[in-house]
Amino acid sequence: MLTELLTDLRLLRDGRRPRVGVSACLLGRPVRYDGDHKYTSRVASVLAGVFEIAEACPEVGIGLPIPRQPIQVVRVAGEDRVRGVDRPDRDFTAALAGYTETLDAPPRGFILKARSPSCGLGDTPRHDTAGREIGLTDGAFAAALRRRFPTLPLCSEADLDDEWATAAFAVAVYCHWLGRPARDLPETWRQAAARFLR
Repeated sequence: MLTELLTDLRLLRDGRRPRVGVSACLLGRPVRYDGDHKYTSRVASVLAGVFEIAEACPEVGIGLPIPRQPIQVVRVAGEDRVRGVDRPDRDFTAALAGYTETLDAPPRGFILKARSPSCGLGDTPRHDTAGREIGLTDGAFAAALRRRFPTLPLCSEADLDDEWATAAFAVAVYCHWLGRPARDLPETWRQAAARFLR
């Protein structure tokens, strides 16, 4: 279905596919803090058919083990910091943000794990220094991606909750990759893709 849609919208070119970063746990890799994964078939099967997938786990990428002690976002002196839950003296903020510099090539989009202290997109719990949840924010890696690649189409697996949203993200990535303005799309797809384009 996606291949046909991208062909109809004249977004497919010579069989080439854009390189899209994906949180490794969504592909079934057991990289989470508890040694588990969060396999998501819509990402691992459907979108893998139209993208070149580049998996990444920022937490493992900065040297944290599997399994590992959990981390969380903590508001400290007006700034979000990623710290150990049981070891608040351990701060991983700079390392997670710096992980964007290690990406093999600039991605054309990124699919991130929702609610993660490294990868969440506006849905990561923020805590005060006493451990109480006080709101939501981006994870440290996701925030750094937004800063470094401000026009990059980003989503979490939670944003891809149906076929329509999944197709809209694919269209947004191809438009970004090809430098094709969304305004050139039919109205329905222009509005759908706009959700993921900045």
